[in-house]
Amino acid sequence: MICLCASSLFAAKSSRVSPLYPGITLEQSDLAHKALDAFYNGNPRESERILSRLDSIENRGNLPPLSRLLQVATTVIQLQRNDAEDEKEEKRLRKLIADAAKDGLEDCKHARKESDSYPTYLLMQGGMQGFIATLKIPTNPPKALSDGLKALKFLENALNIDSTLMDANMGLGIFQCTAARAPIVVRATLKMLGIQGNMENGLNILRRAAYEGQYTSVASQLFLIQFLSPYNEDLRSEKREIFRSLSKSYPQSAYYTFVRWDESLCFYPDSFYQAHSRRSLEHRIRAAVPHDYAGERYLNLIKYQYTLLNAHPSASYQPDTSMDLHEYSFYPVFIEALRVRRQIMTDSSDVPKAWVRNLRNLKDSTLDLIDNSGMNNANIHLFEWHVKDALKTKVWKKRNPGSPDADTTDND
Repeated sequence: MICLCASSLFAAKSSRVSPLYPGITLEQSDLAHKALDAFYNGNPRESERILSRLDSIENRGNLPPLSRLLQVATTVIQLQRNDAEDEKEEKRLRKLIADAAKDGLEDCKHARKESDSYPTYLLMQGGMQGFIATLKIPTNPPKALSDGLKALKFLENALNIDSTLMDANMGLGIFQCTAARAPIVVRATLKMLGIQGNMENGLNILRRAAYEGQYTSVASQLFLIQFLSPYNEDLRSEKREIFRSLSKSYPQSAYYTFVRWDESLCFYPDSFYQAHSRRSLEHRIRAAVPHDYAGERYLNLIKYQYTLLNAHPSASYQPDTSMDLHEYSFYPVFIEALRVRRQIMTDSSDVPKAWVRNLRNLKDSTLDLIDNSGMNNANIHLFEWHVKDALKTKVWKKRNPGSPDADTTDND
């Protein structure tokens, strides 16, 4: 039922016939969607150029700062993914966020409460403050929580005034889902503040932004991917529909293919090793058009995935082993661990002890590389979970119960 509902909403979303938010002009909205299309198709610099043009139009017409909200949102997403090639680029991105947020929040503060566009300004103020709050989590979690709660108030007020502002649900849904997964100490703190996270409620709120939002729909879908459980068939089907839609809408970006197949390899690997997967990956590799370091890296990562289906690929499908993957330097080691595990699971004879030891060493190396990767904590936890699930060891008792090397427990 979830999948059918999601499919129909994706179809409706693609037509972009939703009413404009109060105060937003058709020209604004069209340029905003062009900027988002460029960004999600893997071309953030083109997105920046379009948003700069939109910013000029908004300044001349005294319009709500949609360009600045989207600039903050898309740039924060790049930092959350560790997409900057080097420190210089990261510094540029952080300045881009600071400048856009400063001007945008200033405009929001001067919005007149009696104007029809006031709830739109509240949405933008809450959105910008919420995205900025996430950047403070690694260095100042209390401040991030405080700023995040303030941002939620703006979003709640926006929806209370105008329930059609579906994009406001993104922040509310993410907060509910994150709070539901938070450590017990954090949940206790939130409870004292009268706030309790609920995963099911959070997912339903997030779906409103993902499937009915105008400007945060793709970002909300990407968060849904993280929160939807891979162990539930209905939720897994919803994920597959999201992956299918994103890959179809943004074929030049290798990111969605990478995330999709990483998910499959970690939680339901049989689907990856099906006959059609090789053709599908080849098609996605050919379709990808990298515009920057991040685009090249994600394309290279799916080429590593492809080697599990074709151990001797031609030059156009072969990963560049000389490329510095930065925070993803663990991935080639992980791929090799998956190769060894696949060999163990498909070999009909007894499992050699050396294979099992090799797999354990590769698993430990992968986790060490992730732990020391420089990723933000959320991504570290995400990929550690993926690796541990993908390389579970309790299967050795089933495969080779007589072996002294066989694991009899699974502490992952």
